[in-house]
Amino acid sequence: MRAEQSKYMTTIDIGGMIVVYNFFIGVLVMLSSEKIGALAGHVNKTYAQQIERSVRVSSLAFGSTIAGLMGAIYLMFFTLKIDF
Repeated sequence: MRAEQSKYMTTIDIGGMIVVYNFFIGVLVMLSSEKIGALAGHVNKTYAQQIERSVRVSSLAFGSTIAGLMGAIYLMFFTLKIDF
């Protein structure tokens, strides 16, 4: 009975977990870019608006790039099983 149970067990796909984790991190950075920019604007009161705007845009771009890249990797390699 125990041998039959182990026959149906599958292993954990660590690569897929890392890609999905990075996808969610990219989405969270993208969604929190406004808060990150506001926090960065409090560092220097003289240039607060310029710092806030540039950090907001750069964190939005960084988060969307990571999320898009990880989503494409997951789609190509794990869903469609494309092999090079």
